Amino acid sequence: MTGLAERLADVASGAMLDSAHVTGLSHLSPEFIRMTLSAEAFRKATWVPGAKLQLRPRRGSMSLRTYTPTMWDATDGVTELVVYTHGNGPAAQWFERATEGQTSEVFGPRRSIDLRKAAGPVLFVGDETSVALARALLTIPAETSYVFEARDPIALTDVLAQLGISERVAVVAKDADRVELLQHGRAAAIQAPYTLIVTGDAATVHAVRRDSRGWKRKPRQVMGKAYWAEGRTGLD
Repeated sequence: MTGLAERLADVASGAMLDSAHVTGLSHLSPEFIRMTLSAEAFRKATWVPGAKLQLRPRRGSMSLRTYTPTMWDATDGVTELVVYTHGNGPAAQWFERATEGQTSEVFGPRRSIDLRKAAGPVLFVGDETSVALARALLTIPAETSYVFEARDPIALTDVLAQLGISERVAVVAKDADRVELLQHGRAAAIQAPYTLIVTGDAATVHAVRRDSRGWKRKPRQVMGKAYWAEGRTGLD
C-alpha cells in the first residue's frame, strides 16, 4: 500500500474498530497461545458461543484476521482467545510478539456459528484451527464427543487437556485420505439424534459432510464452516 493508502486505512480503522488491551497471556504449546483481552466496548456487546471476533494485526492495512472467543464476560468487559499461531503471517507474528498491556484493534463480536442451536448430543470434528470453537462449546450444556485431526496428535491432545477437553476425545494424524478420521467419526456417532459440527480444513469439512450421509446413525443436523484451504487465504 502507498503511504496515503496506509494513512487512510489507519483513519478508517480508528473509526470502525475498538481498542482492547491484552490482560493475560500464556503459551499452551509452541504453537498455541491463550490470551485475555479487555475493552470497555465488550461490556456493551452481545455475544453468543461460536461468534467471531476480528483483529487487525498490522497498522497501515485494513486486513483483519478472525478468531473465536472461548468465553465472554460482559460485566468485566473481558474475553478470551485461544490462537493457533501456525505460519509466519502478520497475525501469527502479532500474537508471538504480544505482551501484557499491549493494545489491539478489534471488531465484533459478529455472527458465525451459533452453538446454541446444537440440539441433543454433539459430535465435534475439527483440527488445530477448531480448538477455540471446541472450547467455546464447553459453555453449552451438551454431551460432546470430539474427533480431531492434527499434524502432531500428541501435542494437540496435551493442549486440549489444558483447556478441559479430555473426555470422549480422539486425535488422529492428519492424512490426505482421512480414513482414520472418518472411522472415528462413524464410531463416535452412537447417540441419535445428534448434531454434527465440523470445522477446519475445507477439504475435511467437505469429506465429513459427504461421508456422514452414509453413516448408519446420521446426524439430524450438520453445522460447519471451513476455516482454511490449502493454497487459499481469506476464507472468512
